[in-house]
Amino acid sequence: YNLLVAQKSPSMKSNYGLCLSGQRCILVPYRPEHLPNYHEWMQDPFLLEMTGSEPLTMEEEIQMQKEWRDDEKKCTFIILARDLLSRGELGDTGEKITVPPIPTNRIEKDRKEESYPNLIEQTLHTMIGDINLFLSEEDDYNSDDEENFQQQQMLQTKAPAPAELTQAELDIMIAVESHRHKALGTELALMMMYYGATALKLRRFYVKIKDTNHASIKLFKEKLGFVECAYAECFGEYEFELKSETSEEMVELIEQKW
Repeated sequence: YNLLVAQKSPSMKSNYGLCLSGQRCILVPYRPEHLPNYHEWMQDPFLLEMTGSEPLTMEEEIQMQKEWRDDEKKCTFIILARDLLSRGELGDTGEKITVPPIPTNRIEKDRKEESYPNLIEQTLHTMIGDINLFLSEEDDYNSDDEENFQQQQMLQTKAPAPAELTQAELDIMIAVESHRHKALGTELALMMMYYGATALKLRRFYVKIKDTNHASIKLFKEKLGFVECAYAECFGEYEFELKSETSEEMVELIEQKW
C-alpha cells in the first residue's frame, strides 16, 4: 500500500489527513460525512453482536465521532471498496471522481504528497466498513518477579514518564454483506498493521474474536500468524497476538507476510 494526503487538516491528529491506498481497498479517515451510512450500519443486530456494541442515536454517534477524532489513542479509518468505483465515474457534482492509485508494488514505502480534496464526498457510496487501532501501553510488570517489583517501587518515587503506546488492538468490521467472505481481511489487516508499525512505532498487535467467528479466527491465526494468548470463557472470546521486540522488527515481520 502507499500513504497519500486526503485533505490536510493541521489542527487534527496525523491520520485525520491521510488515506491508505491498497490493491483492493482504500482507507480514509472517519469524517462527519460518513455518519449517515455508519449510523445505519450500527442498527444491524448482527453487527452489534459481532462488535459488542450498543445501538446509538444519531446525536450520540456524532458526539462519538468527534471524540474519536481527537483521541490520540484511537486511529480509525473507513474502508472503501475499489470494485464499487467505475473507471471515469462522475460524482454527484458532475466532476470525475479522482481516487488514489493502486500501488505498483505490493508495498510502496514512500509517502506521496498527492492531494485528493474531494475524496471523502465523492466516495461515500463505496463505504463497506471500518478499521481501528486502539493504542495502549504494554504491561510488562509481573508481580511474581521480585526484581521487577523492586524496579517498579523505585520508579514510583520518580516523576512518571510519558506513556509509551507500543501496542494496539486491531478491529475490522465489514459492514456491507456483499463484501464479506471476499478475502479482504488479509490486505486490510496488513495495511493497518504496516501503518501502525511504521508511523506509530507499534510492536504488538492483538485482536479479540468471538469463538463463533470462525472466519476471523482463520484469518488471524492461520493466514497472519497470530497466536492465542487468552480466552475469556464468560464472553466466549479469544485473544490472539502478533508481537516483536521492536517496531522495526514488526515492519519486517509484516513485509514477510505480504
